[in-house]
Amino acid sequence: MTREEIHRIVASLGDIAAVLRVACPEDKAEVYQQLNLKFVYEPKTKTVRATIDLGAHRGENVCVRRSTQANAMPILSTIIPLQ
Repeated sequence: MTREEIHRIVASLGDIAAVLRVACPEDKAEVYQQLNLKFVYEPKTKTVRATIDLGAHRGENVCVRRSTQANAMPILSTIIPLQ
């Protein structure tokens, strides 16, 4: 994935964040489910790891000779400190 592709994804997620701020809980839940959003709480560090799988619904690309799964979209992850 190129820097430009990553930049486009991040920019589009910025627009989604603005929409989600005012969305009803049911709509938010649907978006989070489609992004395959997961939260994992780490009690020792009092942080939450949030991940989304950008390739969750893309499936596997296959060519005649082999799978191209190595080109799949990445899982994005961040750690959020809780205060």
